[in-house]
Amino acid sequence: MHYYKRNIGDYAKKAGRLSMLEHGAYTLLMDAVYDRETFPTLEEALDWAWARDEAEVAAVKFVLSKFFELQEDGRYVQNRIQEELDSYKSKAETNARIAKDREAKRKYKHEASRTVHEACEEKHEPSPNHKPLTNNQEPVTNINITADESAKNPKPKRITKKQKAINALIEMGVGEKYAQAVIEKRKGSEFTELAIEEIKLQAEAVNLNFVQAIEFAAKQEWGSFRADWYQNRMAKQQQAYHPQNQANPWAEYNQRVGEQFSQNEMVDVTPKKSVLIEEVGHA
Repeated sequence: MHYYKRNIGDYAKKAGRLSMLEHGAYTLLMDAVYDRETFPTLEEALDWAWARDEAEVAAVKFVLSKFFELQEDGRYVQNRIQEELDSYKSKAETNARIAKDREAKRKYKHEASRTVHEACEEKHEPSPNHKPLTNNQEPVTNINITADESAKNPKPKRITKKQKAINALIEMGVGEKYAQAVIEKRKGSEFTELAIEEIKLQAEAVNLNFVQAIEFAAKQEWGSFRADWYQNRMAKQQQAYHPQNQANPWAEYNQRVGEQFSQNEMVDVTPKKSVLIEEVGHA
């Protein structure tokens, strides 16, 4: 397995009290188990986690004792990881069987078509007693088909490989224009069963379903979908939405204050001589 689902809340609930070193040991062990699709012995766990000094070895041993169960064969197993590995292997076997059956049907149709073609190429010599047709004799088969007869019996339209791939996405709920855009980006290549399962997992990681993921990929002119592509594109779009004048907020403030003053009546603020002082001067 090159991908597995990690529930952040569930992980924090069960492993939130681990030290930084123990977190690293647990993460390395989980990645190694999913990648190799097998569980380690103690020696293998130390090797997979690259434990060198005593502190790192102690961290690996603590994680094994806390989150794994020692089996009779010396391997440390976690039930949750085991269930996910079994489910992945079951899906892989099913997809392999479907692909094998599809290839067998395609091969059978090809062999049957070639047999019919070879039979039609055999030359049939006329009988020695056959009476030749005269020059003015009409042929037995009338090849002059009217337009009405042709309309009643139209030739079946040949479905190309590209159209077949588009139809497969449409049957899964994807809009026609989005399905066509994605398949054209893939140069007419159809999604395999494994590719569809991978896209579903990637979409689920960013809270999307398969249809939403494919339609988003079509809008971005992608030929597939990945969670990190989606996150990067959304981050760029959010940055593009920021106002351009945020770099100089004082310019906007000064402009707003100036507009307010221009709308008010001008007031003479020249200082006036006090009446009291004027009377004292005349005394």
